[in-house]
Amino acid sequence: MYRVLVVEDDAALTRGIIGLLERYQYDCTAASDFGNLLHEVERVDPDVVLLDVNLPRYDGFYWCRRIREVSKIPIIIVSARDATGDQVRGIEAGADDYLTKPFDPELLLAKVGGVIRRAYGDLSSADAEDALTVRDLILFPGRQLAVVGGQEVQLSLTEARLLQALMQAHPDAASRDRLLASAWEDAAYVEDNTLTVNIRRLRGRMSGRSVKVELRAVRGYGYRLVVGTDDSGGVSA
Repeated sequence: MYRVLVVEDDAALTRGIIGLLERYQYDCTAASDFGNLLHEVERVDPDVVLLDVNLPRYDGFYWCRRIREVSKIPIIIVSARDATGDQVRGIEAGADDYLTKPFDPELLLAKVGGVIRRAYGDLSSADAEDALTVRDLILFPGRQLAVVGGQEVQLSLTEARLLQALMQAHPDAASRDRLLASAWEDAAYVEDNTLTVNIRRLRGRMSGRSVKVELRAVRGYGYRLVVGTDDSGGVSA
């Protein structure tokens, strides 16, 4: 049974979310200490965090960043803020998904199930420990670890899946559809700019290394990985 930590200061909504998830055999706990959510995460040891944005003292974006400093646990931000900028902030803070209120209960269930399957189920790639290598770039998908010219780079689950798809396509470009399908099983629910934001985050992880790693946009198609002086093959940007 998967454990879900619900971080929501609206008691009625918390009861509704927990009631819904428990009907589908999730073990749910409501956060009680909004001033120290890191302690709550340590105490509950959840498999998924549902994180509201409008919280007492510090907002959900702050806590998302703090949780990401110590854990790779899947985080879904659930917020009434539906502006694209807020969704971008959530993803850049380290969230795996973003759900706007009011939401369809089926959509919440789909998103929770999706992040669980990506992190712990069939999509977690039991055989993904097999390293992928492109020139001076090595990826250990199961450990979410990249090694660039001897330097280790820890990745989020989504970043590791995107890099894996780009390396598997190399030297060709990977289409946007392929990248979406690789990183998100429930791609139909993914916002249009989510891929762009996550590619931007992955670029940031790869920048400033001893070996140049580029994720080049291919207009109207997707992205192509370029490592070091490698500039051959594939669809040109």
